[in-house]
Amino acid sequence: MVSLENDWTGYDFSASLKAMNPSMLEGGLTGIFVGSYLQSVTPRLSLGLEGIWQRAGAGQGPDALMSYAARYRGSDWILSGNLLAQGGIQTSFWKRLSDKVEAGVDLNLQLMGLAGGAGGMMMGGARNDGAATLGAKYEFRSSIFRGQVDSAGKVSCVLEKAIFPPVRVTFAGELDHVKVRSMISYFPALSNKLLEHRQSWIRYTNREQFRGVHGTTGEGDDDQCSIATVLEN
Repeated sequence: MVSLENDWTGYDFSASLKAMNPSMLEGGLTGIFVGSYLQSVTPRLSLGLEGIWQRAGAGQGPDALMSYAARYRGSDWILSGNLLAQGGIQTSFWKRLSDKVEAGVDLNLQLMGLAGGAGGMMMGGARNDGAATLGAKYEFRSSIFRGQVDSAGKVSCVLEKAIFPPVRVTFAGELDHVKVRSMISYFPALSNKLLEHRQSWIRYTNREQFRGVHGTTGEGDDDQCSIATVLEN
C-alpha cells in the first residue's frame, strides 16, 4: 500500500491532501484521493469541507463524495458538527472542566434518508444506526489517563506513564460487554532525546577507535569530547 499526504496551515485556514495507492499503469488514474479544507469565518466559527474521489480500476467509473463540517470554539469548550458523505450526522462537544480534567461527548447518526447514490455504495450501503460515546481525560503529574464508554457497551481506557524523561509506557484496556470480550495492551516508547544520546555516544566511540588505530591523541582537536558532555546534550 502506498500513501502520500501533505498538509498546509495558514493564518486562518488549514488544508490537506492525501492519496492512497495512486496509479496510472492501467491507462487511467486509479486510487483513492481525499482533500479537506477548513476556513475560519470568525475568530470562533470555522467552516470546512472534505471531498473523496476513488476509482478501483480503469474499467470502472469513478465515485465522488463530499462532506461538510462546522466548528464553534468557546472560551473553554468546542462544539462541532459534520454532515457525512454517506448520509450520516456527527456532532461532538468538548469542554475543559479544570486545569487537569477534560470531557467530551460524541453522537453519530446514520440516516438512510440522507444517503444515496455513490455514498451508499462506497460506504457499504445505507442503514439507520446511531452511536454515542462519552469520554474524559485526566492529567496527573507524570501520567495521563483517558477513558470512554459508548452506547454499544464497550468500555476502554488508556494510561500513559512517564517512567523517567526519555522512557514512557502506555497501558490500554478494552472491555466489550455485548461480545463478552476483553483486551489489555502494553506499549513501551523511547523519546527522540534518548536516541540522540545513543547516536552521540556512537559518534564519540567511533572517534576514540579512530584515534586508537591511528595513534592520535586528539589534543587541540575541537571534536574531542567526554562521556559527561555526551550525556549533558
